[in-house]
Amino acid sequence: MSDMAHEGAGRAQQAGQTAKQEASATADRTRQAAGEVAGTVAEQAKAVTGEAREQAGAEARELRGRVTEQAESQTKRGAEALRQWADDLSGLAGKADGESPAKTLVAQVADRGHRAADYLDKQGAEGLLQDLQDFARRRPGAFLGEAALAGLVVGRLAKAGSKADGSRPRPWALPPSQAEQSLPAAGVPPELPGRGV
Repeated sequence: MSDMAHEGAGRAQQAGQTAKQEASATADRTRQAAGEVAGTVAEQAKAVTGEAREQAGAEARELRGRVTEQAESQTKRGAEALRQWADDLSGLAGKADGESPAKTLVAQVADRGHRAADYLDKQGAEGLLQDLQDFARRRPGAFLGEAALAGLVVGRLAKAGSKADGSRPRPWALPPSQAEQSLPAAGVPPELPGRGV
């Protein structure tokens, strides 16, 4: 019986070792599979991150393109308005009699307006911005002074415009029925010549 017990114990020990080896092999395979899954997850995460970064870059480029396009469009409109204003001033100077200082001044302002409109057409929004940045780098004090002066002038013009509006509202700011009531007969203010008597 002791041989049998030895034999049974040996088989149990051998079965235990076999189970231990299989468990170790299973654990190794599990670790390997987990490593592969982790590697796949990491690769997928990198791919998703790269794709998101690429998409964000494309969105940023598209937004930058739209902003640039809008700025260029506004610059072109500004150049057209400035050119029209300069043309009107040139017409006024051309109709003036003689050689008065006012005629000379209006002609000079009109000429500068034409040159500014040509500059805006040629440079566009990006060129204008680049020139402003260059000027601000070269002469920061002058740039800040001129910016403050421009802000002051715009503020004064806005304030003067709001005072000039007075109590009488602009017809284009009213609904159609009220706009018609606010205009004088025949569209000519009563204090101007040409109004029917």
